[in-house]
Amino acid sequence: MIGTDAVVAMVSDTWADSVRRGFYSTADQTILSLLGDERIRRVMVADHPRGLPSKLKTLYAGAAKAPHTAFLRSVSPAVLTTPIPTSVAAIERRYRMYDRQLAFGALRHRLQSPALVTFNIYHAAYGDHRWAESVCFYAQDDESAIPYKAAQAPLLREAYKQISKSGMDVYAVSDVLLDRIAPTGRGFVIPNGVDSELWGLSLRSGRSDTRTPVAAYAGTIDGRIDVTAVAQLAASGIAVRMAGVIADARVGTLLAEIPGVELVGSIARSEVAAFLMSADVCFMAHRRTPLTEAMSPLKIYEYLASGNPVVATNLGSFGAEPLVGASCILVDPGGDYVSAMNLALERGQLSEPDRQKLVQSLSWRARHEPLIQRLTGAGS
Repeated sequence: MIGTDAVVAMVSDTWADSVRRGFYSTADQTILSLLGDERIRRVMVADHPRGLPSKLKTLYAGAAKAPHTAFLRSVSPAVLTTPIPTSVAAIERRYRMYDRQLAFGALRHRLQSPALVTFNIYHAAYGDHRWAESVCFYAQDDESAIPYKAAQAPLLREAYKQISKSGMDVYAVSDVLLDRIAPTGRGFVIPNGVDSELWGLSLRSGRSDTRTPVAAYAGTIDGRIDVTAVAQLAASGIAVRMAGVIADARVGTLLAEIPGVELVGSIARSEVAAFLMSADVCFMAHRRTPLTEAMSPLKIYEYLASGNPVVATNLGSFGAEPLVGASCILVDPGGDYVSAMNLALERGQLSEPDRQKLVQSLSWRARHEPLIQRLTGAGS
């Protein structure tokens, strides 16, 4: 079997970023799924275009480049300046040039009729793509709803319209996000997953029935967090431990002032499983916004993989997934998190055999099987 060649275009980052974060993101794990599948002959990873000053800076810093192997190739397109242009015409010019550089890279690396998976909204909307045998857009978030991209929101919404009209296949992490893109071609939902090697390890620690119950949160600490809900949990006598980068200093300060809340700080990916398994319950208290409604929160699946009961805000997307609905106690925004937490404590942890089965069901490899089938022509 010869196998299919694939090209993966990054969202707005590079292979070096993937290495730095431990291949945590949806795009990172898609690359690993493709590299690990015998039906895929070769993968070319395309960095997001960087301006010449930025490329020189990263070169000087010794940033990691994708290794050149029998199965992996890379291309690092360049532009004059890194910032995204501010008009549709300029964006179209940039990403048509980017697409041409990918086409040249595929030719240089002798890829045969490659299947293109692009995570970049502008590349999907405005690239030519005729060099690829097939093309699909893989959407991780509703980028038009990201607060720091508010100035770009009209441009992003226009890009979604172009993707919809193109008829290309669209993969989205939630049904809410897929509905917003409204593809005229085929649309598929692939929820996020977990690293089965990391979460397959048994790292549970014993507990004393007399100690204070511990609720754990692992994820970015930012404006999505419902600080009031966290305060209610802490006031009920539950020890709240929160690990993650503080991306919003105001939210971090508010949480630090709550008695019973411990901010652990950022921890390595390899330490997240042990951190969560040392708790009694995992929780996600988020505010409901257009951004969070369309999310497939990676942390939810990691919480489930820990084997702990999970309490989470019902954001209207991931809660409809059978694996989530059967295992999570969902709370409507502004609802009673304390009662949900008490119910979770009564429910207790999964047995280790059941946890292992759940990890395999939630694994990225299982999630990506429909994508790989379609890229290789086996899917309908």
